[in-house]
Amino acid sequence: MSLNKKIILRFYLILSVISILDCALYYFKAISLRGYYSDAILFWLWLFSSFVVIIVFWKKLLAKLLLVALVLTFALSIIAMMLPFYALVNSTTPLGLYINKDLNENYRAQIVGYGPMVYPWLEIIEKKGLFEKRIIKCDDSQIMNDNLDIKIRTAKDIIFKNETNHTITLTLFYGGPNKTITFDKNTGNVIEIKNN
Repeated sequence: MSLNKKIILRFYLILSVISILDCALYYFKAISLRGYYSDAILFWLWLFSSFVVIIVFWKKLLAKLLLVALVLTFALSIIAMMLPFYALVNSTTPLGLYINKDLNENYRAQIVGYGPMVYPWLEIIEKKGLFEKRIIKCDDSQIMNDNLDIKIRTAKDIIFKNETNHTITLTLFYGGPNKTITFDKNTGNVIEIKNN
């Protein structure tokens, strides 16, 4: 095997390990790389490098098996009412992002929706250097009170109000009546909702 092929293979293996770790950390601990687009860039880089590996190592059986696995995964995601396909496309492109806002140096908030059968939700994410951790995930059912027309997906902006040791308060800005929500940082539960 030539030196260039060894470098390509080593790069692909390292990228695959990083991708698997990123997925596992997000699934089990809600920890990901910092920023909305970093995980998407990592995915597309891995997918592109997969095809490079397939082309470079086409004579090898493992390259052909990798191609079959990618095509089969893609086909199965479409067969299942396209729900996994929509989730994949929306989570790896800007299509699933409604609002992404840096609240301050410690937090950012985003409104995302990754599927056609699930309404978008609000996430508050704590920045921790190269990584970040989702500390709060809130959907419409948690903030519905007397005004049923004000939903997370129709918010125009997210405004940071204040923070204590145990709570964080945000205002979802709608341009009309706005919704100020206080969350418990430890549990992620909604403590108080005010329409203003």
